[in-house]
Formats: sequence, C-alpha cells, structure tokens
Amino acid sequence: MSVGDVMLAATEAGLTLKVSMTEDILRAYPAAKLTQELAAVIKENKADIIRIVREDELMRHTSVIQSERQVIEMAREYFGLNSPEGTA
Repeated sequence: MSVGDVMLAATEAGLTLKVSMTEDILRAYPAAKLTQELAAVIKENKADIIRIVREDELMRHTSVIQSERQVIEMAREYFGLNSPEGTA
C-alpha cells in the first residue's frame, strides 16, 4: 500500500492525522476509529506521512511549493483530473 493509499484510507475511515512540526510524532484522531490494520500501515509509512503533512503545512503557510508531488496535485486539481467528469 502506498503512502497516498494509506492517507486516503485514513481519511475515508474518518481519521485526522496530526503531525508535530518539531518532533517526529504522528497522531490519529479520533482513536476510536483507528483499526489495528490501519494503525499498522500508518506505522509502516510514518516517516513518509510526516514528511508529506509537513510539506503541505509549509506550503499553506508560505505559498511556496515544497515538492514535485504538490505540483502534480495542483495540476490534477486545475485540469479537473481528480473528478470523474474532468474539465469540459
């Protein structure tokens, strides 16, 4: 499972992932929605999830793109590639 798939699964499960900006701490809320299987894959991908969340948070605060992934996501959103109907 890719880190993107893990983050999507967490979102679909109703979880919010919070990352400390100074320490490598990752928390999932609400804990009641966290299954053992999802906790295991989150733990496996912890370093990548922390990196991605920090990149996105920094971009929100500075408006400076931090990674190629963000450029691709912005292009997909702009051109409507995230929706089934696309742009028309």
